[in-house]
Amino acid sequence: MAKTLRRASKAPAELGRVGNIISGCWNRQTSYDPGKWSTGNRAWGQCAVTALVMQDLFGGVILRGFVNGIEHYWNRLPNESEVDLTRAQFPTITEVSGVAPVSREFILASDWTTRRYEDLRRRVMKKVPAPSKTLVIVS
Repeated sequence: MAKTLRRASKAPAELGRVGNIISGCWNRQTSYDPGKWSTGNRAWGQCAVTALVMQDLFGGVILRGFVNGIEHYWNRLPNESEVDLTRAQFPTITEVSGVAPVSREFILASDWTTRRYEDLRRRVMKKVPAPSKTLVIVS
């Protein structure tokens, strides 16, 4: 069954600030598909590692689905809002299917994904101010 990706409602200002930090840390090395990654589409291939970092900072669960037939990951926060910082990698979304929660272990089963995640996380955590490193989302 197709599903529409929802944006977080009433997301705290902290979420937007941290989202900007994370997107500023994306590069070719953190992309799942470095050959197609570009400065014109910085979100390309960043979904799994971004969802992991978001979970580190905000908690919640990671969702996995298929957007236009492409495997994709995003977050459901503890307040039940969904956040997809890498949605922009899809110019248009015609279908979202097969959505289900997925474990960190599933995503990190690949050593290559683990290295990309650790690289992104390290760079993000250097830029996130200390009080924000233990974020809690309250609805």
